[in-house]
Amino acid sequence: MSDSLNILIIGDVLGKAGRRALRDHLPNLLDEHQIDFCVANGENIAAGFGTTLKLADELFTLGVDVITNGNHCWDQRSFLEDIEEDDRFVRPANFSKYAPGNGWTIQETRDGHKVAVINLIGQVFMGTWDCPFEAADRVLAEIPDDVNAILVDLHAEVTSEKMGMGWYLDGQVSMVYGTHTHVPTCDEIIHPSGTAFQSDIGMTGSYNSIIGMKKEGALRRMVQRLPQRFEAVERGATIFATKITVNAQTRQTTHIQRICIRPEA
Repeated sequence: MSDSLNILIIGDVLGKAGRRALRDHLPNLLDEHQIDFCVANGENIAAGFGTTLKLADELFTLGVDVITNGNHCWDQRSFLEDIEEDDRFVRPANFSKYAPGNGWTIQETRDGHKVAVINLIGQVFMGTWDCPFEAADRVLAEIPDDVNAILVDLHAEVTSEKMGMGWYLDGQVSMVYGTHTHVPTCDEIIHPSGTAFQSDIGMTGSYNSIIGMKKEGALRRMVQRLPQRFEAVERGATIFATKITVNAQTRQTTHIQRICIRPEA
C-alpha cells in the first residue's frame, strides 16, 4: 500500500453540460493523474436544481466515489428518500437533525485507504443552518483514527467564512474547500499544519452563462426585477477541479494543483 493518496475534487457539477464534460474527460483525467479517490459536489446535476439517484449513478459510473451536496439538496423531492439508499451521498452535517441522510461518510480506495468526506453549509447569506464549526467538531470526534485522509466541502457564499474554516481545521483535516459560488479561485494553499485550502473549486458547467444558467433569463431577473425561471445551459462545459496529494500516514497534504479542461471549440 502506497504512503500517498492522489485525490481529485470536482466543484459543483451543473446540469447536462457538466455531466457531459465529465463523461468525455473524467476517465482519462483519473488515469492521467493516477487518482485514487474522487469527490464531486452534485447539488446541481439535475438541470441546476438538486440531485437524483439516476443522474448520480452517471457520476458514480464515471469514477466519482462520493457526492456532496448543498442548499439545493432537496430541490428534487425524490432525493429525500434516495439519499438513504447509498452511503456515497452526503449532505451538510449542520442541516436540521430531522434531515435524512448523513453529513459524512468513509469510503475505501481500491488499495484499501480510508477517506472521510464531511459536508458542511455556511451560515452567512445561506439560511438559518446550525453552526458549521460546531458540526465540524462533532463529526471529527466521531471519525475513527484509522482514516488516511479527511476532506471537508464547505458549501458557502462568503469567502471569509470559508477561509475561517480552513484555518480552524488546520492540522485536523487534509483539505477544506469551498463550493457554491460556481467561480474558481486561485488561492490554493497548504496551511502550516498540512491542511490544504481553496476558497472555491469552481463549477463544472458552461461559463458562457451566468453561473451555469442561460444569460437571457438571469439578466431579465436582474434588470426587470421580476420572477424568471432559470434554465441551465446544456453544452460547452469547462471542468474545474483540484488535485491534492495526501500523506496517508499523517493525513497531511503535500501537494495541491488546480486543473482546468476547456470545452473543445
